[in-house]
Amino acid sequence: MGHADMESGSKTLSSDHDDAIQFDPKSPESKAVRLRTDLVIMPLVTLTFTLAMLDKNGLAYAAVYGMKTDAHLHDQEYSWLGSIFYFGYLFMEFPNMWLISRYPLGKYMGICVFAWGGCVACMAACHNFGGLAAIRFLLGMFEASILPCLILANSRWYRREEQPLRTAFWGNTFAGVFGGILSYAIGHIDGPLSTWRYIFIIYGSVTALFGIVLFYALPDSPSKAWFLSPEQRKVAALRLASNQTPTEQNKNIKWKHIREAVLDVRYWCLAIFLIAQSITNAGVTNFNPLIIAQFGYSKSKTVLMATPQAAVAMVAQASMTAITFFLPNLRCFFWVLASAIAMAGAVMIKTIDPVSHPEASLAGVYLMGFYNVPWVMVLSLQSSNVAGMTKKSFVSVSVGIFYAVGNIVGPQFFLDSQSPTYPLGIGAMMCAFAVMMATGIAYSLLCVFENKRRDRRYGVVSEADAVEASEAAARDDLTDKENTLFRYTY
Repeated sequence: MGHADMESGSKTLSSDHDDAIQFDPKSPESKAVRLRTDLVIMPLVTLTFTLAMLDKNGLAYAAVYGMKTDAHLHDQEYSWLGSIFYFGYLFMEFPNMWLISRYPLGKYMGICVFAWGGCVACMAACHNFGGLAAIRFLLGMFEASILPCLILANSRWYRREEQPLRTAFWGNTFAGVFGGILSYAIGHIDGPLSTWRYIFIIYGSVTALFGIVLFYALPDSPSKAWFLSPEQRKVAALRLASNQTPTEQNKNIKWKHIREAVLDVRYWCLAIFLIAQSITNAGVTNFNPLIIAQFGYSKSKTVLMATPQAAVAMVAQASMTAITFFLPNLRCFFWVLASAIAMAGAVMIKTIDPVSHPEASLAGVYLMGFYNVPWVMVLSLQSSNVAGMTKKSFVSVSVGIFYAVGNIVGPQFFLDSQSPTYPLGIGAMMCAFAVMMATGIAYSLLCVFENKRRDRRYGVVSEADAVEASEAAARDDLTDKENTLFRYTY
């Protein structure tokens, strides 16, 4: 390594680390473990996130099918239903930090998924704003655990270079694609209830059933994986050694980790991004079908025409994250590029007359689907660039907090009096996209400068150096700042 600090640090390691140093992540054993992990873990976490998004998108489809009229919603009450969910979400974030550190990840997620599925089904029984608001608050409380848990699961099961593609897969827009198709199909149910009530009953029942499956099927960590043999569990531990983060649960909260996080400029860069991106998310999630409705389509076709936007998002994030798997340090580049494309879509909606040029306006709606790509990139960066169990848990919970704040604020820009064009709401989204671009540039520069500073002070880190220190970093629960061999990805 060539520098005194690094040499002294390496002396704390025993010869037991030789296996870790010689371990090849491209070996047949490693690939077999990764394949088994992909076949079990990825479907479970992907379905979890998909159902979460599907349940939230259900509110917008229900509005198209008459929920606003049947529940006697007036003025800003529909917008408040979008915000109230995130008050419940925000209320539970810090309790979640404690609960996630105390209880097995899979069991806790399963209970929360089952409970939120029940809440979604109960929305079908509501007849006024008060009932809908109460259920939406509870729904937010139970769903608040999911994002922090999925971020932690990402780092517990996958190597850093594998995380962007997996994050793109579970942080998907399948819900947007299938939500429109499912809502279109549900719209043809000829039953005694209003169509929007069937949406909540069907979505909620499926989610609750999946919660039971998740409770029993999702292991807490690779060392407890029922789908791996004892030898494969050892391979899984070696596979993850280069992450330089522990894969086992640590029930002790280290306050110095939290202090380090809040004093990190990168943390606040992500915070600003998350609030801005969540403002755009609130617009797309709660008002996208209502914006499309102004183009003159029927109710059933309106929900169907919302589907291509999610398909655009899915293809964009899959292709861009696939590139990052082969070419390192492009995540911030795609973060900025996708934000710029989404902003172009918002400008089209804002400036083009939807009556005389409906196709062009609809194209702008679809281009805004790129808004989800930066979200996926940031989730994978947060998972890759934060080390130390308490720090990682705190930052994961913080993601949920800032996500909630943006989603609380976002719907309030969409004034009922400005329906269906919502000029203030679209303008707010344009500003948010500009902020997303700026934070992407700032985050990448911060990572580049810090890596160069560490290289000058401690020397350039080879793959062997990183693996050599990984077990010590995990054993001592070192943060990314404490571990001098840690280098940030961007």
